[in-house]
Amino acid sequence: MQKKSIVSAKQEPNEKYKDKFTGDFIIKNLLEKNDSREQEMYYVTFKDGCRTRPHIHASEQILIAAEGKGIVVFAKRILIEPDDITKTEVEIEKTFMMEKGDVICVPAFMLHWHGCIDNNEDFTHIAIRKRTELENIWF
Repeated sequence: MQKKSIVSAKQEPNEKYKDKFTGDFIIKNLLEKNDSREQEMYYVTFKDGCRTRPHIHASEQILIAAEGKGIVVFAKRILIEPDDITKTEVEIEKTFMMEKGDVICVPAFMLHWHGCIDNNEDFTHIAIRKRTELENIWF
């Protein structure tokens, strides 16, 4: 492992994640597999109101607010109307507002999403989680 810098960290291609976000974003991978076999760490900037789509991880995820104001939402479930997907309902369990320095631990297998609060303000967080063989589940 070498010393890493958020400033010079490698930016991931947006095409890899574009269907996982609601708008513009920047992802910097801070830990490659050869840096840490056990942990993943990303520096994620959500632009102009962007959020992740609802998703589930197989391991806990630690979110550390770095810049701006953001939101993290835990959901109990998503109810999808099979005949009309636009009538989808989300049952919210808990909502957290984040600002610089705040830390939230998202439990493994918790349906959640995170990103900007405001459409005119960016939000940046550091996301850390254990590497697993299981892929995230996105909605």
